[in-house]
Amino acid sequence: MSVFLALLASLIWGTSDFLGGTVSKKLPAVTTLLWANLLVLPGLMIVTVVIGDLQLTPTTIGWGIVAGISGSLGICALYQGLATGVMGVVAPIASTSVAIPVIVGVVTGEAIGAVRGFGIAMAIGGIILAGGPSVREFRSGGHRPLLFAGAAAVLIGIFLVAMANGSQESALSTLVVMRITDVGLLLPMVFILGLTRIPGRSAVPSIAFIGAADLAANALYGFAVHGSQMAITAVLASLYPVVTLLMARRINQERLNREQMIGVTLAMVGVAAVVLG
Repeated sequence: MSVFLALLASLIWGTSDFLGGTVSKKLPAVTTLLWANLLVLPGLMIVTVVIGDLQLTPTTIGWGIVAGISGSLGICALYQGLATGVMGVVAPIASTSVAIPVIVGVVTGEAIGAVRGFGIAMAIGGIILAGGPSVREFRSGGHRPLLFAGAAAVLIGIFLVAMANGSQESALSTLVVMRITDVGLLLPMVFILGLTRIPGRSAVPSIAFIGAADLAANALYGFAVHGSQMAITAVLASLYPVVTLLMARRINQERLNREQMIGVTLAMVGVAAVVLG
């Protein structure tokens, strides 16, 4: 079941990231993420209270705050990169975030086995290869989206670890603390940076979908990693760049070169090895 939940999370995350990058071409990424959180936070709190899973403990509060800070800043960096660069390149680079929970999982004693270890290595290598050809843009002035993607990778990796640890006690409670932290961090940023404070009516449905989709993916990842190995679950949940990449190709007609297609193939073979292992 954890495999299915993690893969479903990656599908929803990829769709949300594609739409988030699209909206952020017209609206600041910080504003987009702020309103995405504001629109879903009340519903999340109601659901958590109704089902009796509101557990405000040192574990959920501590890891929820870490997840909120790293997650919100990481997604802002990702959306900014997606809005200013090629989606099919920025998303794969950002997804190297999966290396962080894998390393943490292995260091803390998770036994992944030879087949799954091989699959994890292939998946991470494929993801990097999918974004690697764009590195030469550093020499032509196209490096800013890559910097945003790199920052997103580190921050989202920290988020994956924090969410996994908090979810061992309560995924929903960790999400509640995380979302409250998001709003508390992003709201002053909007005012300090002088950004657009209220999105136009036409953007509200898209932002609401982004918020709901991201929340659903976070919850699915939290449920998937509860009682499971973080290294394996995080790899499966981090396939979202493949979804973003394919949507960018289908909808935006972004061209993918041979190296990127090989990278996507390697990533999928690696995932198969992780699942079958």
